[in-house]
Amino acid sequence: MHQFIGLDEAQDLMAGRIPLLPPATLPLSQLAGRASATEGVAQVASPSVTASLKDGFAVRAADVAQASEGAPVALEVLGMVGAGEAAPQKVRPGQALKIMTGAPLPPGADAVIPSELTRENGGKVLCLDRTQAGCNLLALGSDVSPGQVVAQKGQRLTPARVGLMAAAGLAEAAVYPLPRVALLATGREVVAPGQPLPQGALYASNLVGIAAWLDLHGMANQSQVADDSATDIAAAAEDLLGDCDALITSGGAWQSERDLVIKTLQGLGLALVFWRVRLGPGKGVAFGLLDGKPVFCLPGGPPSCEAAFLQLALPGLLQMAGHARAGFPLVPARLAETVKGQADWTQVKAGVFEPDDDLPLFRPLALKSRLQSMAASQGILLLPEGASRLEAGQRVMVQKLGLAFGEE
Repeated sequence: MHQFIGLDEAQDLMAGRIPLLPPATLPLSQLAGRASATEGVAQVASPSVTASLKDGFAVRAADVAQASEGAPVALEVLGMVGAGEAAPQKVRPGQALKIMTGAPLPPGADAVIPSELTRENGGKVLCLDRTQAGCNLLALGSDVSPGQVVAQKGQRLTPARVGLMAAAGLAEAAVYPLPRVALLATGREVVAPGQPLPQGALYASNLVGIAAWLDLHGMANQSQVADDSATDIAAAAEDLLGDCDALITSGGAWQSERDLVIKTLQGLGLALVFWRVRLGPGKGVAFGLLDGKPVFCLPGGPPSCEAAFLQLALPGLLQMAGHARAGFPLVPARLAETVKGQADWTQVKAGVFEPDDDLPLFRPLALKSRLQSMAASQGILLLPEGASRLEAGQRVMVQKLGLAFGEE
C-alpha cells in the first residue's frame, strides 16, 4: 500500500529524477521560449560605431554653446551621411554634417543637434539651440560589448533576449528541446472528440484540455483513448512512448478493480517514484520512469486531473526542457471571501480576479459545474498543509494561469 506524501515532497522527488533532454543547436528564429543550454557570449560590439539617435546635424558642441532662437549660430554644411555609410570627412570648427538616425558620428563631431532645432539656408545650417557633448548619440558598444554574457545557462530566451543575441553577433545557440508528450486517456466510457457519443459515454475533455496546455507551451503531443483493459492500455502506452519523451495518462489511477493503469505500466517496467499525494483535488496522481522516460498518471475526475497536471506534470515537463524553476507566476491579491481547507492537505482553490483599489481581489469558484468553473478560472490559490482557514481580506499569493515557464 502506497502512503500519501505532501505536495512539496512530491515536487522534490520528481525534480531529482526528471531527465534533461539532450541540447540541440537551433537558429535564432527558433529559440524563443526555450532554455539556453550554454552561456551566450557576444562576438561583436553593438552598435559597432558611435551612432546618431536623431535625424539632424553632427556638430562640435563648443560651436553652438551660445546658440539660441534669437541668436542662431550658422555652420557650413559639409554633406550628408546615412546609416551604414562612412562619414565623408572630418567636422572642423564652424562646420556641420547632415546626419540620419543610425549613421556613424563623423570624426571631429561630438554631438547631434536635431533637425527641428535647425533651419537650413543654402549651404549653411542655422542652429537655434545649444547642445552638449554626447547629446543624441548611442555610444559604440553601449548595447553590448564583445565577451559580454547575453544569455545565462538555463535562462528562458524571450523574444527580446533573442534580439539581443542577434545584436551580439550570434546566429544560433544550444538550447534544451521541448519534450514530445504522449497522452493516454483510459475508460470504457471515454470517447475521443469527433466520434459518435453512445448513451452513458463522455468525450475525453481531460485529454483535450491537457493537449491545449501543452500546445500553449509549444510542446508537440499525440493522444490515444484506451479501454479499461490491461492489454489495450499496455499496447497504447508502448505505441505512444516509442515516439515521445514523456507519457501522461488520465484515469484509472486509483484502486478499484478497473483502475489498471499503474499496475499495467509497472508490468511494462515502470519504476514508481510516488503514488498518492495529499493534494485536494488531485490526490490520485502518480509519477515514475519507464525506460528512462517520465510517466505522470493523473486522476480521471476533471478537477483532480487538472490540479495534478498543473502542479506536478506541467512543471515536470518544463524541467525536462531546462526550466529549473518552472511554475506559474505568483501575483499578490486579497481574498474576496474566507477560504477553508483541511489542515493536513494542500487544497487547490481555483478562482477569478476582481479589480479593487490597491490589490486585486481573488474569489474562489464554487464547483457547481466542474468544467464551467475550470473554464472560468484565472488563478489558483494553494492552501498549504498546516493552514485550515484564510480570512476574507487577507493578502495571499495566487498562481496566475497562463505560461508556466517561471522566472526568466
